[in-house]
Amino acid sequence: MALRLLIAEDSPIVQQSIRDLLRTADVLSVVTTGDGADAVALAHESVPDVAILDYAMPGMNGIDAARLIRQRHPDMPIILLTSSSAEYLIAAAFAAGIRGYILKGDAGDDLVRAIDAVRHGGTYLSPGASRALYERYLPMRGVA
Repeated sequence: MALRLLIAEDSPIVQQSIRDLLRTADVLSVVTTGDGADAVALAHESVPDVAILDYAMPGMNGIDAARLIRQRHPDMPIILLTSSSAEYLIAAAFAAGIRGYILKGDAGDDLVRAIDAVRHGGTYLSPGASRALYERYLPMRGVA
């Protein structure tokens, strides 16, 4: 099944890298923007199969954009792309209805897997983010 994607990323270099990564995937169309508010408008207009949102964008961050997108499209799978593995950000992303959380450093290996997971109703947490959560909570469990 050919996918329609929305990529909201303010770096043209990262936008192009994502497009390059997805060349092997069955992608029908890609709509891109570098602004969070524009991402919301484009999601409403184009209704993509999956939206990939950068966290740090001008106009509106990716989590706030996801909240607004999900108000009109509650079932739209959204992936957050970020450099941060901070626990509060991961929690905020999933609380906003984001189904995939990818660290930019992991994107090369994991973006296609994340797209596949979220479009089939699953969730995806990149290994770097998962490792950060594990390391954060391991000491609390008293495991040596």
